[in-house]
Amino acid sequence: MPESKAELSNNLVRKLIELSEGKISPDNLELLIDSLEYETSKFHFDSSAEANLIRIFNSIFDITSFLSDLIKYPHQIEILTAIASSSNYLTDIVVRNPEYLYQVFERKYLTETVTSGNIEFEIKEGIEKFNSFSAQLNFLRQFKKRTTLKIGIADILGILDINQITSSISAVANAINAKLFSLCYDEVLNKYGLKFVSNSYALCSLGKLGGNELNYSSDIDLILFYDHNTNFASIKKEYHELLIEAAELYIKSSTAVTDRGFIYRVDFRLRPDGKFSPLCKSIFDYMRYYESRGEDWERQMLIKLNFICGDRKLYNKFYDFITPYIYPSSFSSSIKEKIRLMKQNIERHNPDKGNIKTFSGGIRDIEFTVQALQLLNGGKNPVLRTGNTIEAMRKLTQFKLLKTDEQDTFINAYSFYRKIEHFLQLMNDTQTHLIPENKDLIRKISLYTNFINEDEFISQLELYRKKVRMIYDAILSNDSEVNKSSIESIQFKDRIKADKNFRFLRTGIGIIDRKEFDSRTIESFLMLEKSLIKYLTKSASPDKVLENLVKVIRSTKFVGIWYSEFRSSKIFNDFLRTCEFSQKAIDLLSTNKLVEEFFLSGNAYQKYPEDEIPNYSSSEIIFLCSFQFGLGLISQQKLSNWLGLFVDSKIKQCNKPDYCKYFIGAMGSYGTSSLSFSSDIDLVVVAETVEGFPLIQSDFQNFLNEIKKLLFPFQVDFRLRPEGNKSPLVIDISNYDSYLSERARLWEFQSLIKLRFVDGDKELYTKLNKLIRKHFNRFESNHISREMLSMYKLIQSQQIKTSGSGVNIKKDRGTLMTIDFIVQSLIFKNKAILKDVIGKSTPSVFNKIKRVTSEADVKTLYAHYKYLKKIEIVIQNLFNLDNTLIPQDADKRSIISKSLKLNNSQILVDDIARITKHNNLLFDKYVN
Repeated sequence: MPESKAELSNNLVRKLIELSEGKISPDNLELLIDSLEYETSKFHFDSSAEANLIRIFNSIFDITSFLSDLIKYPHQIEILTAIASSSNYLTDIVVRNPEYLYQVFERKYLTETVTSGNIEFEIKEGIEKFNSFSAQLNFLRQFKKRTTLKIGIADILGILDINQITSSISAVANAINAKLFSLCYDEVLNKYGLKFVSNSYALCSLGKLGGNELNYSSDIDLILFYDHNTNFASIKKEYHELLIEAAELYIKSSTAVTDRGFIYRVDFRLRPDGKFSPLCKSIFDYMRYYESRGEDWERQMLIKLNFICGDRKLYNKFYDFITPYIYPSSFSSSIKEKIRLMKQNIERHNPDKGNIKTFSGGIRDIEFTVQALQLLNGGKNPVLRTGNTIEAMRKLTQFKLLKTDEQDTFINAYSFYRKIEHFLQLMNDTQTHLIPENKDLIRKISLYTNFINEDEFISQLELYRKKVRMIYDAILSNDSEVNKSSIESIQFKDRIKADKNFRFLRTGIGIIDRKEFDSRTIESFLMLEKSLIKYLTKSASPDKVLENLVKVIRSTKFVGIWYSEFRSSKIFNDFLRTCEFSQKAIDLLSTNKLVEEFFLSGNAYQKYPEDEIPNYSSSEIIFLCSFQFGLGLISQQKLSNWLGLFVDSKIKQCNKPDYCKYFIGAMGSYGTSSLSFSSDIDLVVVAETVEGFPLIQSDFQNFLNEIKKLLFPFQVDFRLRPEGNKSPLVIDISNYDSYLSERARLWEFQSLIKLRFVDGDKELYTKLNKLIRKHFNRFESNHISREMLSMYKLIQSQQIKTSGSGVNIKKDRGTLMTIDFIVQSLIFKNKAILKDVIGKSTPSVFNKIKRVTSEADVKTLYAHYKYLKKIEIVIQNLFNLDNTLIPQDADKRSIISKSLKLNNSQILVDDIARITKHNNLLFDKYVN
């Protein structure tokens, strides 16, 4: 007897008096209460346990005999209190089936080892008593409950150790699932009147059942395959369809919740290609999958592959094939690193600190460490090929792959964790791994795991966690650089989306949860992942970089080629920088196959592509400029020159009339070789005469249509011709002469300063150039100042500023337009240099005006121009936008600043303020 006894509650004592009144003597009642107080002192007998015990008493039909037996056989009271205190689930079984108690009260039955042999025999003998399929299912449901009651009581009372418990649970599950699937298979064949089928199948277990270490409430992980397909013409069905129908019936029969409970939760999601593939395929389909597309996590999974039912020879054939895949003689990359990254991902997705399965130092740390050592060494040492975790630990220690003290820590911790799992799942038959916060439950777990109090239990738990993690780190986490640059350290704004993007890059798994990449491609990415993480850790826009990388990889059919290209650290880092600083390039890559080929062929790195530019498409030249500008390989002026050269070449390639003299001139930013990504292509066509050439207008309209297609997405426009859209497309030189002498306004001469010869008759261009200079002389200096100032104010008044819009680099006061007006004013007021600047590039124009004004002012103005022009192109490239607004958004300003290599965005704001202020002063000096 114990030194102290628990005192039963008044409620329970009253209930016992009520039940025993007139059935047993007062003395026997006293003995019963005394025995109950003794047994309940072994457990944390709280109000929940008391309620369970009362429920059990209320379920007994012959309470007189029952109470009398309790007095005679005290061990029966021990069993009752163990059930009531430790498991609502077992209590439910007893309440529904109180007759089971008489069986577990037999000490021999309770201590008898559960083996596959005796379980299979008992199921076979029991099933034969029932003819209907539904009755057979009910038998299996009841059989599972009865054996679970037996195993659970033996567990709570410590009659069996943790290995015997998991082995017993697994033996029952193997036998029940084998019989259940066979029943379903036969049911389907009988449905179609098929008495003999030559095909064979194999139902195999994975996970804890495969390792014969099942929990009370574990899912049953399965795969199913067959030898070959057959067409049954008489029923218009193939064997493949029949087996799937049997599998579906099996899933439904096993998982259906009835008044007698359910059998097992069964899961086929670990099959090749997961839930979006058929429930079964041929053995050859599975072989091809693992040979070409199998992943390392699937190697881990297949360590626990085991046979349940069907054709064992077929299973053996599959196992013999798959063994070299599971245990290769060597790995091309670090399996330890991959497993460690997988565990990091599990911890990230399961942040609950009370989850003994996934927390740091928990069950997964032990299992992953053991499996890593098995995968690395199982190819050379077949002895290590076992799905049972504890057995694997012992074999690893035997071959000195685990130290003895590491083995002891792992086995003790693993057994401790599994006992906690068992208690949690026995309590309510729920698949949980969370240590509860409820104090009563913590107290019960502490007693169940043989600790005096909760503090000792928690202390031991923390000690095991610490020791297990130390071993895990020593074996798996050898790369300190990767730890420092782990995914967790990346400052993602949307971590859930980032995790999905990483998952896609690793495996190709996307929206439909189906793996698309083959094993070689997956292997290639794992070799890149460290570099990617390192870049993202330092990036100011990791979400954008990762999203753009996924955007390109998702759009291509050649993922393996991309990953192969990325093996060059320079190419990979350049590409990631492009993802960060060149949205225009990324959008082109992900939508245009020509651009993809252009990049993969190496053309994007050309230093001197001038000879090749005429052969490029508009998408290719834009990509070339975007890519190299984003990487800082070319200046904004070089970018403008390349774009201008491209447009020139396409204009020259187009079909044009050959029956008259004409020239095609460039105007606007195209004329001054200062094109940006969003510039219009402003053109003018001047003929020596249009008289006698009735088709000239339509022929040049055809030219316009053709050039628009060639230059898309650039907008081609003839709006700067005399009289604009009201006039014919082609203007003859005499009409141009009279227009300039009589009707042209000053602002039109501002445009004509930028007129550059592109194609056609150069002498005709020279003639118009002279006419421009001749007719400009009609403007007096005072008139020039008034007109320019008036035009400037008009443009400013037309500026639409919306709330929240940023600085317009092109049109706001003090920006590029202001610089343009200052330069034009200096030219117009110094007519002698007019002939030297018409049609010249912007750098040349600045160089020319040094002769007529302060050289210091011109240098400052040119520096301001280059800085603002660079910002304009940066904005267009960064965000793939056509506008020239510096956004108010702080994040966008930050990335603009980083692209400009500024330390912070405030410097950008200060620079713009300083430049605009100075430009306005120069405007007042030279234009007003």
